[in-house]
Amino acid sequence: MGSLRLSASLSATAAAPEWPARRRQARPRCAPLSASSLGAGRLRFGTEHEWLWDCRGGIGGGGGRDYAREMEVAVRVVQLACTLCQRVQDSLLLPSAGAGRVHSKLDLSPVTVADWGVQAVVSWLLSDSFHDESVSIVAEEDDETLSSSDGAALLESVVEAVNGCLVEAPRYGLRSPEKELRAHDVIQAIRKCCSAGGPKGRFWVLDPVDGTLGFVRGDQYAIALALIEDGEVILGVLGCPNYPMKKEWLNYHQKYYRLMSNVAPPPSGSWHKGCVMYAQKGCGQAWMQPLVHDFGKLDWHHPREIQVSSISDPVSATFCEPVEKTNSSHSFTAGLARSVGLRKQPLRVYSMVKYAAIARGDAEIFMKFARAGYKEKIWDHAAGVVIIEEAGGVVTDAGGRPLDFSRGVYLEGLDRGIIACSGALLHQRIIDAVDASWNSSTL
Repeated sequence: MGSLRLSASLSATAAAPEWPARRRQARPRCAPLSASSLGAGRLRFGTEHEWLWDCRGGIGGGGGRDYAREMEVAVRVVQLACTLCQRVQDSLLLPSAGAGRVHSKLDLSPVTVADWGVQAVVSWLLSDSFHDESVSIVAEEDDETLSSSDGAALLESVVEAVNGCLVEAPRYGLRSPEKELRAHDVIQAIRKCCSAGGPKGRFWVLDPVDGTLGFVRGDQYAIALALIEDGEVILGVLGCPNYPMKKEWLNYHQKYYRLMSNVAPPPSGSWHKGCVMYAQKGCGQAWMQPLVHDFGKLDWHHPREIQVSSISDPVSATFCEPVEKTNSSHSFTAGLARSVGLRKQPLRVYSMVKYAAIARGDAEIFMKFARAGYKEKIWDHAAGVVIIEEAGGVVTDAGGRPLDFSRGVYLEGLDRGIIACSGALLHQRIIDAVDASWNSSTL
């Protein structure tokens, strides 16, 4: 129950794309994806396939709309996007990595080839997978920098990363383009992610690289994809390529983890880091599977169910907060922690990996209180919220109200901040502490 799996009726119906020889030589051999032995063929989405998402008592299994197809595609797409990110991050960490690989947005936050590359890949794959439907996407990046007169070299790097990723799509049960995408095609794919969201209709929400600062520093980051329908988050997928399977490693910088892994390499085929987490609203379950890039295969049949921690005593609880102080107040959360009785050092983690840590039971509390003038975006929270809730946790604003994803790109009407907890008891204690101390804060 509650796992993604392929029907035995799936079959490979077409060969891999005929791209230039240098691409064919570089393309890795495609491993079987499941018992249906997909091999190197493309997975065509259509009536000949039976999509099975065993959602116990939820939307997929309780008489409502079946989101099996959407869930499988989303998980596969995020798995493939993680591959692109891992390659770009590895290249950034090389001693020979030079300037020009990282750029700044208008708000001075960093953006990389991976941000644009993932957005283009996800946009192209969603459009291709649901070719018979209108695909609407809300995403973080635009094409202004790439389309500028100074962006030619950068655009070339993005196009190369995108094509290097898409050629491997059959390995993930997705379709590759018939030929390599040109610069124009990549720009169009990025530009297509221009939906404004809202209370009606159906749209995907994408953060191509959440935690870009962690990404460029060789640390934690996430790829976040969610489906919203009529203002409600229906499913969420989080790709966490550097998330260690042993939670103790979250306390260390990823560079130290990489060093130790080189000293004592993990056994081939072992699951020691990197995962994709996913959940569907109403199922009451959340799941995690290893990365294909690290594990060697797409493992539908043996995902791990994840659950929030059972710790309810603040003395034993761990709370997460953002690493950077730019858009959050560490002093206010520190004061709240003391007033509630939290004694452990905060776990400061980049990106939506904080949501993943709570969903997996590695931490109990996430608090974020933005400084005046900052507005939270829906792509920074949508996927993480549904995963925590289905894993048994609670996510609200600081007034105890559910986060509202129906009002466009921003989380409008947010009451002071965001609080995610492993259980209702801890959550209520944080809410009460906020009420007691808010008027004396400088936020």
